[in-house]
Amino acid sequence: MITISRCPYRISLLGGGSDLDWFVKENNSGICLGYSLSKYTYTVINKLPSRAKRGILNYSSREEYSNINEIAHPLIRSAIEELNISELLEISSFGFASRGSGLGGSSSFLLALLKGLCKVKNVNLSNFDLAYLASNIEINKLKKPIGRQDHFISSTGNISCFKFINENSTVERINLNNSKELFLKNLTEKLYLIPSFVSRSADKVLYKLKDSSTAKDDLLEIRNIAEKFIFSHENREHVIEETFNNCVRESWEIKKNMSGVMTGILNDQYNQLNKLPLNWIRLLGAGSGGYFLISPKLDNKTIEDELSKLGMKDFFKASMSSIGLEIIHSND
Repeated sequence: MITISRCPYRISLLGGGSDLDWFVKENNSGICLGYSLSKYTYTVINKLPSRAKRGILNYSSREEYSNINEIAHPLIRSAIEELNISELLEISSFGFASRGSGLGGSSSFLLALLKGLCKVKNVNLSNFDLAYLASNIEINKLKKPIGRQDHFISSTGNISCFKFINENSTVERINLNNSKELFLKNLTEKLYLIPSFVSRSADKVLYKLKDSSTAKDDLLEIRNIAEKFIFSHENREHVIEETFNNCVRESWEIKKNMSGVMTGILNDQYNQLNKLPLNWIRLLGAGSGGYFLISPKLDNKTIEDELSKLGMKDFFKASMSSIGLEIIHSND
């Protein structure tokens, strides 16, 4: 039995950071607005015959195991434990972005893995339930200093907005009005991602952020800015666009000055990109590396020419995935 699953990466637009578990617990709630990116993590799972002696794991490294406790990769080990799978498996993973890219790579990997394992185990869980399961594995079991936005945005597909509530770790989906949703979907066809070629451990950046004396106030303001756009009743497109752009710029000004977000080389790249006519620019993820997301004022061909002139490499459109977490093949 071979099962192939995939999960998009995610783009966070507003509210990022207010979903962090410690912040939600201290301040009752967090919020996020983002979308699933049309780039994916894939997992291929082969259920080995009963005569097999060892399971095989291929990701950025290679492992063999005869029982779950031998598995070194914490996400793979935890996922197999959580679903109580005793059969030996051959698992391979392929991803567009490496760990530390700022695109929610570890969450995308875990979700794709869980989706495939559920198919192998014949367990029927919705993508929403899998987002809960994945976030609980990372936050509660592995004690990572993260939030839940990566799991819920990636698994859902399209534009999505969630509120994270401290009581019982509740996650509520917020429905945007049609005018906002249409504006954001059109916007995703005009956004670009530019790699900084700086990889980092998001966990280290987030631990440092938690210890910062100003982090709570900064994240409260980022949450307030996100809510100003999300809960606005405005339907006029030009006002929606102006409000959204202002909110992204305001949020970025706060995040840019937070502990551990920007470094010397990132500031140099940021200043280079800022020479272009942009509505806004921001660094995705926890900071200290990853991808810059830009909203150009120019048409796609012109901005691509201008990025090339600046010497920017491997940039691409940050197009939206309309489909979230899914099984794309199973020969059971």
